[in-house]
Amino acid sequence: MSMGGPLVLAVPVFNGERFLGATLESLNAQGAAVRWWLQDGGSKDGTVEIAQRYARPGDTVVSERDSGQTDALNRAFHKMGGSIIGFLNGDDLLASGAAERVVRYFEEHPEIDLIHGSVEWIDESGEITGRHRGRITSLAEVLNIYDVWWRERQWVQPEVFFRRSLFDRVGNFDTQWHLAFDYDFWVRCFLAGARVARVPEVIARFRLHGAQKSTAAERAADEIRAIVRQHLPKAPIGWWRRSKLKAALDYDEYQLGRTTPAGTRRRSFSTMLLQHPHWLLATEVRRRIQSSLAKSIPFRRRRA
Repeated sequence: MSMGGPLVLAVPVFNGERFLGATLESLNAQGAAVRWWLQDGGSKDGTVEIAQRYARPGDTVVSERDSGQTDALNRAFHKMGGSIIGFLNGDDLLASGAAERVVRYFEEHPEIDLIHGSVEWIDESGEITGRHRGRITSLAEVLNIYDVWWRERQWVQPEVFFRRSLFDRVGNFDTQWHLAFDYDFWVRCFLAGARVARVPEVIARFRLHGAQKSTAAERAADEIRAIVRQHLPKAPIGWWRRSKLKAALDYDEYQLGRTTPAGTRRRSFSTMLLQHPHWLLATEVRRRIQSSLAKSIPFRRRRA
């Protein structure tokens, strides 16, 4: 084992007996390169028993009531130690040899605070169904949810690992966010000046199934928009980028029907655009106008 010590991972879980065994097997298969701390929220199924069965010397199983996954992670991170850390949900897997590769990269690149790799999507039976590679290098990119984060360049949580020193600098995961607390944390990492690198290897396998929180896509998107609004005013990304993002967020509110008081008729796009000309900075608004113009020109030609 390297002089820097093992990768230390928090495993937040609640009633996760269905997939937990496979998750812990993937961690134990890393050997001495990883140590894990399972933070259970007081499960009523066999979660704790499974964890205790897989725990090795140095691994920890804690079961106590918490206020959700974000709170569970904060509890674990403050107690589990480790100079290189991250977390893995109780239904995901760490790829073979990933822990050793992560620790080695940090040792060879002492200037780097956070790394991310690639993930493979797996189904309920563990079969690989696809692959994803995040590509985020700056604060401007992580905040640009329209052209970057939601355009298949986002980070997927199990692929991200960071130094304890970065966590100490950034602070706890924000418990006001239920679904996008990790996104908020990544934004704050960049705000704190985190130096980020990407490794080419598959680091983790992210399981897609109907019971997971991440399937609540609309609520997660709402949280992400709110997080961008919260950090945007003080983000040092330049007036132009900030204005474009604000225009896109404001236009989203109209698209989602949130600018119209209950019981009143929704105003037309053209009327709202006249009242909010800054919308023109949003890429989606310009595309909508171009599409409308392209459709109207042939119609006018036919009439002529």
